[in-house]
Amino acid sequence: MPSIHPTASSDIVFISPNCQGVSREWFNPEHWEQADKLLHTATGRGTVWFVDTPIAQAVLRQYRRGGLMGKINRFRFFSQPLKSTRAFLELSLLEHMQHLGLPAPKPMGGMVRREGLFYEAWLLTQTIPDASDLYDILQHTQLDQELWQQIGNTIKRFHKHGIYHSDLNCHNIMVDLDKQVWLIDFDKCQQRIPAPAWQQKNLDRLKRSFNKEKGKHPNFSFNEEAWSWLLDGYQNG
Repeated sequence: MPSIHPTASSDIVFISPNCQGVSREWFNPEHWEQADKLLHTATGRGTVWFVDTPIAQAVLRQYRRGGLMGKINRFRFFSQPLKSTRAFLELSLLEHMQHLGLPAPKPMGGMVRREGLFYEAWLLTQTIPDASDLYDILQHTQLDQELWQQIGNTIKRFHKHGIYHSDLNCHNIMVDLDKQVWLIDFDKCQQRIPAPAWQQKNLDRLKRSFNKEKGKHPNFSFNEEAWSWLLDGYQNG
């Protein structure tokens, strides 16, 4: 479990084991920019900051709302106990997956800032060296049968341990230069009792994401044969 460090302000920092030294300043992108340790930023559903910390290179992310509410109030959530906040839950799940030996990002720490009836939250995780997400890879590369099977096998490893990924899609699967497959972005994910129903829904969601990108990008390297290879790896995992 992460250790909890209240501060003199309204911020509460919680730190993963072996990550002592993480402080509230680490959750401020300006801190890294001023120290010339802000490597780059990326935008998708929200901005993330890649920073060079004294522990390791890391990804800093601020939690944001989606949907209609996100257009009105992007970063503030109704206050709740610390251990029920999205940041604390995700960091705790990442720590658990590290104990299970699953290929997921290593957690470093999180922070919750309370403001009246609301809170904002941030999470800091180590980057996965020399890795690209599957969406980017498939825009210019055709994967062989072995790697598609490896993707399916990796998903099965998470499912065997009851790890439910609420947003399993081609953006949240990464492959490094050693062709190791990783899953990322475990916000609103959880551990469940393994069951075919939710596991199949996870796979169905993933296939929809492949087909969606294929429809948008004619060169996107996905087809039914690739999907059958992925399922073969999943079933034999």
